[in-house]
Amino acid sequence: MSLLSPPYRFLHYAAGILLILAIAIGCANLILNQDTVIPPHIEPQKTEISLPVPVYSFPFEQVRITLSSPVDPSVYSGAKAADKATRINGDVPEDVWLQRTYLAMIQDPAQDPFYTALIHTLRSIRDDQELGDDEYLELITVFVQSVRYETIGENPPKFPIETYVDASGDCDDKSLLLAGILSREGYNVSLLSFAPESHMAVGVVCPGGEYKKTGYVFIETTNLSLVGIPTDTLRAGVPLQSDPQVIRVGNGTKSFGSCKEALYLDSVLVSSETKVVDLTARIDALKIELDGYYRERDAKNYNERVPVYNDLQKTRLLYAEIHNYILDHQYDRKGTYQYVTARLPA
Repeated sequence: MSLLSPPYRFLHYAAGILLILAIAIGCANLILNQDTVIPPHIEPQKTEISLPVPVYSFPFEQVRITLSSPVDPSVYSGAKAADKATRINGDVPEDVWLQRTYLAMIQDPAQDPFYTALIHTLRSIRDDQELGDDEYLELITVFVQSVRYETIGENPPKFPIETYVDASGDCDDKSLLLAGILSREGYNVSLLSFAPESHMAVGVVCPGGEYKKTGYVFIETTNLSLVGIPTDTLRAGVPLQSDPQVIRVGNGTKSFGSCKEALYLDSVLVSSETKVVDLTARIDALKIELDGYYRERDAKNYNERVPVYNDLQKTRLLYAEIHNYILDHQYDRKGTYQYVTARLPA
């Protein structure tokens, strides 16, 4: 990304829609006048087709992580074949059946072995890299962010096992996967569902960085971005303005304690771009002045202003390097914070 490009290239697309199928009052297995929600579920299907084990490779902090975990083909096949329609009977509010649908898809018991194997792999990486709770959350986040973003029309959301095996998904697919892993690792996590903008993100508790009075900080899953930095604008310039529906996932209690560092880096990203723009204007104006002194053979004024010109150039280069470093290291909050605080003038 060039220096003076907007610092955010968040390409957020429509979340997959959830299909609603109203069940007739006389349907079997339903009690009349009782509100009922039947969300999608997985029925494992035997298959003779071999399932390639996906391999993920992505940068994290100062290393490159390679991650792979086996998946039961019968569970994946069942998830793929599952009817993704949520069936409702009675007057069930939309926010209620949406919540039940997302939670059912995250927590479907057929996926338990998938989560167990994947978390075992993630914990091995955590232990090898000697990561604390904050860095472990960031590792899991960067892993999910590294899953290729893809949306095809208005598809219903995938089960997390599908997103993992397919190695692709849109905002709700990837958010369900991230929330599912974090909740099982004991973090206080929620889905943040923005219905008017058809967008979804993940929230995690972090003191000092609450997003829109939700009690959580914002985690974008569709691209590499720091935990705690909210998305302002979606694709085609659509602003993310609505208040999200907060859907708590699991009963975890662990929080993220480094959102203040992420917010600081975000503020430096914005201010450094402003400084570069301002310094460029000053440098250009001084260059015109110097050119005039040169043509007039005014050595005194020319020589007095050359050090000022050079200092401005050095300062602009410093802020440009800091700006670009932050953009290029969204997977390394800890190292980037150390880099920026060491280089910025006191």
